[in-house]
Amino acid sequence: MSRAFQPVRLYRRADFQTLQFLPQRSFEPTQNKIFTTGSEKKLSSDLMVTTICRRSKAAPTTIAQSGATPLLSALLAGAALTLTSGSAEAQNVDREAPSNTILSQTSDIVVSARRKDEKLTDVPASITALSSDFIKTQNIQNFTDYATRVPNLSFQYGQGGTLLWAGDRATTIRGVAGNGTTSYYINDTPIPSSVSPLTLDIDRMEVLKGPQGTLFGASSMGGNVRFITKKPSLNHSSGSVQVQGGGTKDAGFDGQGNMQANVVLVPGKLALDLAAGYRHDSGFVTRTFPDAAGRLVSVGNQGANDVVAGSASLRAKLTDRLEITASVIGQSDLLHGFPAAYVPLPGYRPLSYVSHRDADVQEYSRDTWGLGSLVLNYAGQGFSAVSSTSLFTRRIRQLEDDTEGSNLWLIQNYGSDFGHPAVTAYSVLKERRFTHEDRISFDEGAVLPHLSGIAGVYYQHLFSNSAVPVNHVPDLAAAGFAPDWFGANSVNNRSDDFALFGEVYYEPIPKLTITLGLRKYWNKISIDASKDTGILFGPDGSNNPALGHKQNGWVPKAVVSYKVGDQGNLYVSASKGFRPGGSTTALPDICNADLARLGLDYSKIRQYQSDTLWNYEIGAKSRLAGGRISASAAAFQIDWSNIQQSTILPSCLLPITTNAGKARIRGGELEISGRPFASVPLSIQAGLGYTKGVLLQPGVLPVPANSPLPQVPEWSGTLSGYYESKISETLSFFAAADYSFSSSTKVPNGAGGFYTRQPISMVNGNMGLSFGRSQVMIFVKNLLDKRLNYGDQPASSFDRQELLADGTYQRLPRAVVSRPRQIGIQYQLDF
Repeated sequence: MSRAFQPVRLYRRADFQTLQFLPQRSFEPTQNKIFTTGSEKKLSSDLMVTTICRRSKAAPTTIAQSGATPLLSALLAGAALTLTSGSAEAQNVDREAPSNTILSQTSDIVVSARRKDEKLTDVPASITALSSDFIKTQNIQNFTDYATRVPNLSFQYGQGGTLLWAGDRATTIRGVAGNGTTSYYINDTPIPSSVSPLTLDIDRMEVLKGPQGTLFGASSMGGNVRFITKKPSLNHSSGSVQVQGGGTKDAGFDGQGNMQANVVLVPGKLALDLAAGYRHDSGFVTRTFPDAAGRLVSVGNQGANDVVAGSASLRAKLTDRLEITASVIGQSDLLHGFPAAYVPLPGYRPLSYVSHRDADVQEYSRDTWGLGSLVLNYAGQGFSAVSSTSLFTRRIRQLEDDTEGSNLWLIQNYGSDFGHPAVTAYSVLKERRFTHEDRISFDEGAVLPHLSGIAGVYYQHLFSNSAVPVNHVPDLAAAGFAPDWFGANSVNNRSDDFALFGEVYYEPIPKLTITLGLRKYWNKISIDASKDTGILFGPDGSNNPALGHKQNGWVPKAVVSYKVGDQGNLYVSASKGFRPGGSTTALPDICNADLARLGLDYSKIRQYQSDTLWNYEIGAKSRLAGGRISASAAAFQIDWSNIQQSTILPSCLLPITTNAGKARIRGGELEISGRPFASVPLSIQAGLGYTKGVLLQPGVLPVPANSPLPQVPEWSGTLSGYYESKISETLSFFAAADYSFSSSTKVPNGAGGFYTRQPISMVNGNMGLSFGRSQVMIFVKNLLDKRLNYGDQPASSFDRQELLADGTYQRLPRAVVSRPRQIGIQYQLDF
């Protein structure tokens, strides 16, 4: 039987980022863009390209001794063999491509993984990049669309630490699971990992795998995800308009409209880029409830989502060397009901998209965020400098129906539910982040021969307020309860992060590069004093004293790489990642017995430290088939220690966070992209990821040693293809399809065991015609109509439970689920 209740979660939100084990030089890149001249088009066949970093010497021995799987050894050997053939074939120019195809010779995407723009194949980092072409041709529009296209990246709702439907998604890269282990960025600004901007003005997406702490700081333990927006062109005005309509199975009408325009105000000097969009996805869940006469009432369209988004960017070239760019981007998401269904145990998968509730409560969530930034770029003689300042704000408001769990708690504690009142939980989360970063990059030879590098300074101030206002329950007041609400509080959190960082790249002999990186950080985190009130905390409430926490440390990185030929690399690396510590709220005396059983000293768990990991990696990358194909392979081992663990105390049912436990993660990746046949206008992208995570020391978690690391799928893969061929001089046909898969995952049940979350598989496709400046597309998403569990979302207060045959109660999880099959038609006009 699962734990009965988690009442504190409504009132004591996760204060800082923890591993959640709860149940459950500037230029305008052109090579990766689409150009239209009359009826002809050229499209980079590198729609999605992966490059892998050049790393340090320590890794091969470490991985060899660690017992890397034969599969990973085979993948690595295969990629290494391609180095020789790739460098030889790259000297041959592909002249076989017919003139009527839109697929050109493979070329590089431009990325900014080292905090400056450069070709993807020149960057010593493991990156999967989704270009604007790939995003367009594969019809990528939302989080699920892109999150399922990256091997060894997975996601889980209900693990983000906020207990809010709009803010509680966690992303895992290479098995480093938990809240705050993967950082998200829009350009140079870190944002919450639950923010999902529409792709209407995204130039590319970059997924950096492995610890990125040297250049990107805290919470990049597993890697980071970066959204890079389009930079205004100073020379060419252009724009596009797109509209689409369709429907979701067993739901209603879905629609979207957006526009983007680049306006040159002063040629070569001043330009403005504007984008705006609206999207409506119909609700596919039905809720039922009894009316006053006991008749069952059904209300559909639950989970409907309306999104409004916009952005503006003004770019000014003040001198030949100095540029300034001011930009704003914002989005508002309104959920009419939640896209959720019950996933009964032990199956832990959705059986129906109809939710039977006890009361008529219309749940909702509104998530509004905005980001403003000012960036200065200076290109000197042999160096470049960037200064970036930004402000990010966010507000989430949510109303959740907690009737069933709350009334059961009343019965179990007071012998009556006092008329079975409707009980709701209203929550508000406000967040504000000010970020400033200055950095300077120097070219090779500017300081010393054969040496280049980057150095910078970083500062961020974060403020957040998590509030649960007083919500009176009239039936409780009539029954004599004082106070007559379950719980209320308001908690302020603050953090200040300061860091100095740098990386140097030294070439002692031709083709051999040594990279050394180091970051020194100082963190200060505080929680204001607060008070919990309500019947859960007694007539006088519960006071929580103010808490503060400081820490500092070093984050090193070492990479050794050797260039084989013109288009290949072998590398080894060792890099460190970290996540800042924090403070927990106070625990009442009723939890002392639980702490004693776990061997914990209450005076020592009020604050927890950062957890750290080391990533050891060996790999290879190459281009072959005349440069049309990019191939990469990597094997890695991650040693994770002093893990921040959050768990629920078994008797008092309150959460604690402390440092305990160790984990080991081993895995590998193989990715291929490009054009397999010179004379066929077909581009493919394929990736396979393997991750095996083991909890060597479980710490406070009620699971045995050597248990599977929770929330980590062992296998993940993706395959995408795009084909386009001319029908006539003015008409072309295109088609695209993709398949993605991740294996089942283990989710702790809070009682020493696990739930098993079903595998995730998804098939999408589209086809259409392009003529002149127009394009018409018919698309389908979730072609096989899979009903998937994307993660168990805990209730804000009391979880609902179901009565078992033996008279005991078992938690009835409620999960975010996949949208049924969606079919639509889309029209786009470029101008």
